[in-house]
Amino acid sequence: MPTAAKTAAKRAAPKKTVARKVPAKKATPKGKATPRVRRFDLVIDSAKDATWIREDIRPQFEYRHFGVEEATGRRYGSHVIRVAPGARPPVRHHVHPDCEFLLVYVLKGWVKFWYDGKGEKKLGAGDVHLLPAGIKHAVTGWSKDLEMLETTHPADYRSVELTDAQIARLET
Repeated sequence: MPTAAKTAAKRAAPKKTVARKVPAKKATPKGKATPRVRRFDLVIDSAKDATWIREDIRPQFEYRHFGVEEATGRRYGSHVIRVAPGARPPVRHHVHPDCEFLLVYVLKGWVKFWYDGKGEKKLGAGDVHLLPAGIKHAVTGWSKDLEMLETTHPADYRSVELTDAQIARLET
């Protein structure tokens, strides 16, 4: 098999999670560097007590925050997003210039995203997207029963809407 074909086959192979036993580390002696493991608070959030809120940034959606933001000192954010009653698409083209990690996992229903250079893609239950930092995108459609899990780093980041002139210059 040619090298390029082997590389493509290797890339397409399913990833395996490997767990291995690691011996416990001894306490760090005084004056030595501390471990890089960041500590955070335990979060347990009950679905039956969930509070859903609308946020000004995206009034088309309701958000259920779990407390991840507070527990991690706002280093990470994680919440479920659902369609607000009567909401209609689209969510205007925008970019998150200072968001290093933005993962969306569709829990229920479907959603259509438009990505600069890729065009429109429809994601259904079980589908995921991981946005590269700074990619221009829009939400162009959704089902009424849509629910998505969104996880970000950092928890707080900007969402900058594009102007009509900027949108006109985008790739499809």
